[in-house]
Amino acid sequence: MSSSTAPQGMAAHVSATKLIAITWTGVALGLVFTTMRVVIRVRRAHGILVDDYFVIVGLILLITNAVLQTIQTPHIYSMLFGENIVHHTVLYTRYEFIIIGLFWSVLWSIKGSFLALFWSITAGLPGYRRACLATGLFAFLSYGGCWFASAFTCHPATDYFKFGKCTKPIDRKGSIISISYSTAVDILTDLIIMYIPLHLLHRAKITLRQKISLGFIFSIGCFIIATAIVRAVQITDKAYTDPVGLAVWGVVESSVSVIVGCLPPLKTWVSRSEREYVSRSQGATRIQSLAGSEEPPLPLEDMKLSIDESGRVRMTGSQNRVILNERSSRLVTSD
Repeated sequence: MSSSTAPQGMAAHVSATKLIAITWTGVALGLVFTTMRVVIRVRRAHGILVDDYFVIVGLILLITNAVLQTIQTPHIYSMLFGENIVHHTVLYTRYEFIIIGLFWSVLWSIKGSFLALFWSITAGLPGYRRACLATGLFAFLSYGGCWFASAFTCHPATDYFKFGKCTKPIDRKGSIISISYSTAVDILTDLIIMYIPLHLLHRAKITLRQKISLGFIFSIGCFIIATAIVRAVQITDKAYTDPVGLAVWGVVESSVSVIVGCLPPLKTWVSRSEREYVSRSQGATRIQSLAGSEEPPLPLEDMKLSIDESGRVRMTGSQNRVILNERSSRLVTSD
């Protein structure tokens, strides 16, 4: 860390008060969106579902991280302005190790939420279920890899919390590798998670409007990916010289992640308040979606996919009507 009294990077423009304000603004937005999600689920699905629990865990971790960030902030600025550098640097490092771990935990909780949602969608489809399991295993291992990489940003790792012991060239290189690795597996995991329902959607026989609507829901992880890329660009090779920038972009990405994770149930609240009829050619088939109503059996050869007002995914095909209920993740068919 620099011992100069003139702060570098984002600290030159963001005061301690502003950093704390940014941190809690992100928490407030996450809390608002999570509350909206839970209220909608309770009203429409009559209970909290598995994917909701993952989002709630993500919010709790975000709040915990904000508390630690608030406690850590005075140490950041005292360190940057040269006030008792040894004491504040050691405390900063101790808090930072936990904050970074909680940051990853928030992101991976939201990944778990999407996986839980897509797991329910793929009920009765063993190939897709295996893909979900494989993706979950990859996500778990990559999450552990993030902690491992973080520990080895200092050589040896036992010197991690010792003042002035982690500023060697190999440590800076280790920091770049850690950020690059965590960003790469973060993005790759999101892409794999999105691919599962998008591949299923590609095979579904539904209207273009429905494909666009569902495709948007299944692709909203792109917002998290974009934020991750921006964060990586902004902090790579600056973790030692711009701790304020590191904090700000960590808050931004984790807050965006929680907000985006809350969006799927909100879609039904925004766009499914009116009656909607979709007719097939020659009037052979009609899909009727009404508040609290059931869809009639559809004698189609190909699978069909839709989302009702309660947030349930409905698929039909091959002489059966298939309802995928998010609550039970069970497959129900009727002739």
